[in-house]
Amino acid sequence: MLLNLGSMIATSSSVGRVGQAERRRQVSFPRLLWVAPLTLVTALAACFALRLLVQALFPSAARMPQLGQPMVTLVMEGVLAAIVVFAVFAVAIPRPIFWYRVVGTIALLVSLLPDVALMLGGQWMGMAMRYVGPLTSIGMSGGGGNGGPPPGGGPGGAGGPPPGFLNGMPLPEVMVLMLLHIVVAVVCIVLLTTLTRRRADVRSGAAVS
Repeated sequence: MLLNLGSMIATSSSVGRVGQAERRRQVSFPRLLWVAPLTLVTALAACFALRLLVQALFPSAARMPQLGQPMVTLVMEGVLAAIVVFAVFAVAIPRPIFWYRVVGTIALLVSLLPDVALMLGGQWMGMAMRYVGPLTSIGMSGGGGNGGPPPGGGPGGAGGPPPGFLNGMPLPEVMVLMLLHIVVAVVCIVLLTTLTRRRADVRSGAAVS
């Protein structure tokens, strides 16, 4: 009786360790090697398609500077960051796919805050431009970019307009920026967490790449 009980406890412990190891190995890194560039290309293609659709329906959107080079730069930075985080989760965290989806959803909500700030205008808009500006200027000639603070807004505001001068961005334009964030997040979360899963070998119960 005692031997059977001890055997059951040992078996349960062994199964628990195997289950935890399997949860850690549910991501196939060979698959990630081709899913990562596919995710980047898909996100860019989806954003370009959305831009074409928006500009066709609302010609005034063609004047939005955020839909030019800043869009491409931010999409590439966001997707690359998402891939790196996913790889870290796959190595270091049990149930990486589950937790990546949770963290990815939270990150999406946080990424919408600068868009809301652009709609509010004033100091909120200025703060969003200060944080997002350096990201959109990476890789652009002169390091300036279109995303920095407006002309005349030098240190201390000398020679520039008074604080709170920035008018809020119209709601339709803000909605376009939010849609871009949502599209990129959905592409990253869906592709990375589905296409990188190991295929279960039904006959042996093992996971294969």
